[in-house]
Amino acid sequence: MSNEAAWWCAASAPVPATVEDLAAGLTALPDREIADLLLARPDLLAPPSSSFTMLAARAGARPSVETALADLNAAVLAVAEAVVATGVQDPGLLGPALLLSSDDVAAHLATLRRLALVLDSGPVAGLVEAVGPHPLGLAPAAAPQEGRPDAPPPPSLQTLHATARSAASQHANSQRAAAERPGPQQAAARDATPLEDTPVLSPAALAVLDALTWGPPTGTLREGGQAPGAASLVERGWLERTQDESGTTRFLLPRRVALALRGGRLLRRPPTAPDPAALPIQDPATTADQSSRAAEEAVRLVAALVDEWGREGGPILRTGGVGVRALARTADALGLEGAPAARVIELAAGAGLLGLDDAGATWVPSTQVPLWRTATLPERWAPLAVAWACSARAPWLVGTRGEDGALRAVLGDGLETARAGSLRRRILLLLDSLPEGAVVTPTWVYEALTWARPRRPVLDGDVTGVLDETEFLGITGGGALSRAGRLLARSVRHETLLSSDGEADPRLLGALERALEEDLAAPVGLLLVQSDLTAVVPGRPEPDLAALLDKAATVESRGSALAVRFTDESVRAALDSGWSAVELRQALERWTPTPLPSALTTLIEDVARHHGAVRVREVASVLRVPDPATAAGLLAEARLKGLGLDEVAPGVLLATAPAGQVLRELRAAGLSPVLEDTSGRLLLAGDAVTARRGGPGVEPVRPGAVTATRRHRHSARELAVLVGRLRAGERARRDPAVPAGAATDPVHALAVMRQAQSSRSRLRLRLAGPDGVVQERRVRVLAVEAGRVRLADVERETELTVAVHRVVSVEEE
Repeated sequence: MSNEAAWWCAASAPVPATVEDLAAGLTALPDREIADLLLARPDLLAPPSSSFTMLAARAGARPSVETALADLNAAVLAVAEAVVATGVQDPGLLGPALLLSSDDVAAHLATLRRLALVLDSGPVAGLVEAVGPHPLGLAPAAAPQEGRPDAPPPPSLQTLHATARSAASQHANSQRAAAERPGPQQAAARDATPLEDTPVLSPAALAVLDALTWGPPTGTLREGGQAPGAASLVERGWLERTQDESGTTRFLLPRRVALALRGGRLLRRPPTAPDPAALPIQDPATTADQSSRAAEEAVRLVAALVDEWGREGGPILRTGGVGVRALARTADALGLEGAPAARVIELAAGAGLLGLDDAGATWVPSTQVPLWRTATLPERWAPLAVAWACSARAPWLVGTRGEDGALRAVLGDGLETARAGSLRRRILLLLDSLPEGAVVTPTWVYEALTWARPRRPVLDGDVTGVLDETEFLGITGGGALSRAGRLLARSVRHETLLSSDGEADPRLLGALERALEEDLAAPVGLLLVQSDLTAVVPGRPEPDLAALLDKAATVESRGSALAVRFTDESVRAALDSGWSAVELRQALERWTPTPLPSALTTLIEDVARHHGAVRVREVASVLRVPDPATAAGLLAEARLKGLGLDEVAPGVLLATAPAGQVLRELRAAGLSPVLEDTSGRLLLAGDAVTARRGGPGVEPVRPGAVTATRRHRHSARELAVLVGRLRAGERARRDPAVPAGAATDPVHALAVMRQAQSSRSRLRLRLAGPDGVVQERRVRVLAVEAGRVRLADVERETELTVAVHRVVSVEEE
């Protein structure tokens, strides 16, 4: 057994620091360090404590300790567990055992002391409770093993495995030697010892040690089960066998045995974060190109969504959210799968571009859409990015089931989760801490986040979902943080995403717009049209050309060049937007260096001839069909039965379906209908909502049930006042006027008050006010609740509710 292992075996668990120890330590600190503690552990600020003793009772209790531990990384937590397990606070001893440098251990110990989790006398009681009965996977420090107090400790687990392998190899060699040349060599090989003085354990016994050495150190034998390897270990004194109250057999690996098997180490591997140096570095130009193209595509998809839902909105289910059919229709219109379409919908709603109609039954474009449409690409992208960073929505959960078993729907309350907003901020801050151009993967990010906060685990699917969003939105490009993404991350770090009125900070919006503008490639105003109805823009198209192609063509590929194809549907969409056939040809010829191919002009003229042959007027709904043959064909078409068509007059048909559905299904049947208002005026694409409501668009409505809150940041002056009250309250608590038998610590005081409630006896209570002034009351206890007590003042004949931390002392009369 190594010296290190022997030393650790002799170490014992510390006695937890008492409330009095912590109160004395806090009282001795300067005001500045008390203020830093309150800032580092904000749960101790609300409500404020009346004295250092009350503060110590709260700071040392498990609930507050758990809150503090949740923000600590794996290395600091390992040091905290080592202190709880061994009672040692010497960095020179802890460093080698934890596979950390002494300087790192010293820094982590300083963090634990600064957070009032560890004192010179030992860890606080709440830390011991939070770590649990098996810190670092070790059994509790206890008396020597029953029955075998002098049993020698085993060698290291690595040595035992090496011995077993050597024995197996020698046995195989002896078998071969016996078969080839029997004689004295056979006996010598058989009698050879693999490693001198090292026992050879069976595979079953080694499996038991493998399972228990690094924790947890206990195992339970199932009813009727067997543990063939345990018997030899119990016989050697390396394993304890006991039974619990129910008669179940339990095995325990004693602490000194586990430490010997570990070779004196407390951890299997160093508690270090994933190394950023292992990440590939991407050229900044590549990041800028990919992120800016993604940003442009995100804006285009949001605009396409607004157009689609302007024609036919997203109806809300009775259970909340938009249904699967509407999502599938929207995905088909955007040319996406269901998950990316849900992401676009949630992004648009989060940015305030959607709202509910007058009936509150359908999501439609909001009043912000017209202004957003007329803005430049960077001006349209920036509010989307800020809305995403502030969002608590999880679109990647669409289609999964919640805790109640119900399917989560897009724009439904089931997608609202606080962990989504926290994870977005954590990932942005993590990416900002990496070298410029570092390309991350979901696995690396998951490991880094898990190391940073092991007690706040994240789901792998959540990490992938957020990283997909950053790539889709252009916050990252090719896995590396973009210029605009870094600005967004730093705004998250300094909590400057929103202004005082709760809207996106104008300065941040301006900075994001400039950053994206710098990354965007120079626009190209050239369209090369082929005779096969395809066209290519050799670069990023100018805004007017991009808007034209978005309406008149179908995109086939995006990248360093834009490839599109002209089809019947795309040309019809351009005519729906208000162009005539002549205007569309002229608009295309503006960007082409040569005349348009005859195939394209013929396509435009052919679509224009049939465009508007059917006109849809939304009442719910009226179709005007001047051609009797066309009207008869509509009534006879089996695919249109769901529209509820009926001829009420020559050339006039009624439909029970809304106008958007009528348009969609007529187009699917091969027709080219157009939409008109009540006066017969042709409506352009995107005007359907205004016509339907007879007025301006609806007000923005952001989905979800969680309201964003801004945490109050205490100023230096406020903290100084709080520290002053703590000192005044502590002086009052230690006032000689307090009777010697009075209960002053919170635990004792609560016990006295509960007993007084049961016996209906009277108490003399001393309370500290907000200003530190102590007053005395004679009371009866009516109820003791979580963190407070309800009292009846017998002298003033009034009732009062008092927070427990304001009780200075309590005694029976």
